[in-house]
Amino acid sequence: MAINQPDAQNNFETTVLSELRQINQRLDQLKSNLEKVEYKFDTYQKASDSMVRLATTIIVAAATVAVLPSALRGISPLINALVTGVGSGS
Repeated sequence: MAINQPDAQNNFETTVLSELRQINQRLDQLKSNLEKVEYKFDTYQKASDSMVRLATTIIVAAATVAVLPSALRGISPLINALVTGVGSGS
């Protein structure tokens, strides 16, 4: 029976080493997958930031186009009075 103990020990070590290699391979795969997910998330984040900036620019431009003519119509008499008042005072 003493002869079988070294064989059993070798089989155990071989099994443990084999399992550790498989675990190491799985960890490498997980690391690779995590890097891909991080890249995708980073790309998504940059794209969403760009879309927010674009939407904000469009909203500001549309508001300017909608409000500016009305504001200029309301302010134009004041501007005319200032210009003609300055011109007649000299």
